[in-house]
Amino acid sequence: MKNCLSRLKCSLIIILLLPLVGCVHSRERATLTAEQAKTLAMRLANDKVFTLYHCQPFWNELPAHFEAGHWIWVDKQGFGHGDFNVRVELSADGSTNNVGLEFFSNENPVPTPIHR
Repeated sequence: MKNCLSRLKCSLIIILLLPLVGCVHSRERATLTAEQAKTLAMRLANDKVFTLYHCQPFWNELPAHFEAGHWIWVDKQGFGHGDFNVRVELSADGSTNNVGLEFFSNENPVPTPIHR
């Protein structure tokens, strides 16, 4: 009898708390402003490019946008005989980040095979 009451209590607690699990997930709010996110993203992008290519090509005033709980800033910049494409992702408060960088050079183009 005692074991049965114990199971009943546990079942009742689970049933009552289960709907609350969905309430724990709340939308993450931005703690950086769009201007702060843009400035930080541009600095991170220029730092990465400087480390690899010894230049800082990003100066454009493109805004950062808040999407799915994090900041995103993208830019494309021509430089010399190529182009830099960058995508910077920041957490809502700017504490974690990812800088994706691509450089496309047109100095030595790769021949494209012709498919017939």
